[in-house]
Amino acid sequence: MKEKIKSAWKWLRKNVFNKEMIIPMLISEAIFWSPCIVTGIMGLCGYSKAWIWFSAVIAFWAGPFTPATELQIGLAFLIKKLFKKKPKQSQDSPD
Repeated sequence: MKEKIKSAWKWLRKNVFNKEMIIPMLISEAIFWSPCIVTGIMGLCGYSKAWIWFSAVIAFWAGPFTPATELQIGLAFLIKKLFKKKPKQSQDSPD
């Protein structure tokens, strides 16, 4: 079990915790937690029932058997893939 945890940590350090994944991770976190952000702002603006929705969303995704972390990392990789710069093709291609 200890070796599995070590290998998972190495994979995370190599693929997720690096410079090129900072922006995609921040975007994916903002997208994933947007229901909490919206209901929190609604609650701060005076709509008291929004705090119930806010609590329900957090309680659901913070549960032990939800795939929240996997979804956030997967969404970050999708965002990275969508916005990755494509290399320019050479102009000397034969037609």
